[in-house]
Amino acid sequence: QAHNLKVGGSNPSPATNLLIVIKKNNFFDNALFFFFSIYPIAFLFGNFVINLFLFIINFILILSFLKNSLNYKVLNKSIFYLLFFLFFSFLINLIFSNNFLLSYPRVLKFILIIGSIISFRHLLVTFSNSEMCKLYKIWSIIFMIVIFDIIFELIFKSNILGLKSFMPGRIASFAGQELNIGHFFSAFSLIFMSYVYNNYKNISLKLLIAIFLIVISFIIGERSNFIRTFLIISLFIFLIYEINFKLKILSFSTLIIFFIVILNFNSGYKLRYINQFTNVLNKNGISYYLDNSVYGAHYNVAKEIFNDNKVFGAGIKNFRVESYDKKYDVLDHNQNERRANTHPHQIHYEFLSETGLFGYLSFAIFICFSFYLTIKNYIKERNYYQLAAFFYVLISLLPLLPSGSFFSTYGSGLFWLNYAIMVGYIKK
Repeated sequence: QAHNLKVGGSNPSPATNLLIVIKKNNFFDNALFFFFSIYPIAFLFGNFVINLFLFIINFILILSFLKNSLNYKVLNKSIFYLLFFLFFSFLINLIFSNNFLLSYPRVLKFILIIGSIISFRHLLVTFSNSEMCKLYKIWSIIFMIVIFDIIFELIFKSNILGLKSFMPGRIASFAGQELNIGHFFSAFSLIFMSYVYNNYKNISLKLLIAIFLIVISFIIGERSNFIRTFLIISLFIFLIYEINFKLKILSFSTLIIFFIVILNFNSGYKLRYINQFTNVLNKNGISYYLDNSVYGAHYNVAKEIFNDNKVFGAGIKNFRVESYDKKYDVLDHNQNERRANTHPHQIHYEFLSETGLFGYLSFAIFICFSFYLTIKNYIKERNYYQLAAFFYVLISLLPLLPSGSFFSTYGSGLFWLNYAIMVGYIKK
């Protein structure tokens, strides 16, 4: 169950009959609660709206500070120091960037990320558990609307807004041509499950919902995000759900049968999940796949960029320039002519090529200490929202699987929102 994080003092009584909680005589807290409540919608409308929400949240935080409305007790010094340690490492990387103009917007934007994490922590300290439950309820409603839209598109070949996928075996939903709704789904799936687990007692219903989410993730057709979603939901079930072993076996057996049926009767899913994946499973395995795939070409040039910039990397967001450099035309790879892209599609290659050993190790220190504090707190408090966010952040760092850019607005927004939940529940 979620635990209260209030630190000293009393809070004005809220209007508890409303879905959006309103605290008397506290405009800034109400505004923060409102914008965080509808924040998931921003990810359905693209980068501009995400950045707009980040700016508004930080603007409210600054006004709270200027009006002495911000509770300084909300700051967890350990997390505060870790965030500024990471920001300082980005500043050092910025000095050595091959293209300063490409790097500095992403580095400076991290200030907004820090502000959003502090703002969410402020909500957790200011509002009670029952009030925060309403925020997660709103997120769950938005998540269920996305699920409905995915099923609608599966049946009618376009979503409720008329958007459709250009790729067989993929669902576009509200993401349209970006085809990244699976990333959104993965980021909010465990938060939704945590809300269900905290508010409903029927364990069979909870298990059916978990299986249903795995099926929806499969239907979306984003293989990497499906693997990540499957893993985090399975971990959540294994650690939290108190169900007997036979029911677990029956549930996963049913899932396997469902997947087999879908793969045999739907050519689009068969192409994505079997035909395109066969190369990985042949006698040469992953090596053959990396030598003959576009992802392998991205990884290969990222490795060479790192070799040329071992200490500080080429600079954040510089892969999009360096990968086109003619000196990499001679690389020995079957898909080398397709090596160039905006990012290497793997977070570890992205950090190594763009921030070098210095940035990679700095981030490793940052995330390991964050995990340590999170696990220590979870063992004591057993907060399922914190565990859900921890699983998502952890699985986002999984090697080998292709991923979006860590420094992109969309990908980083989902990552840092879950990070804010993960560390927000850490007590002082």
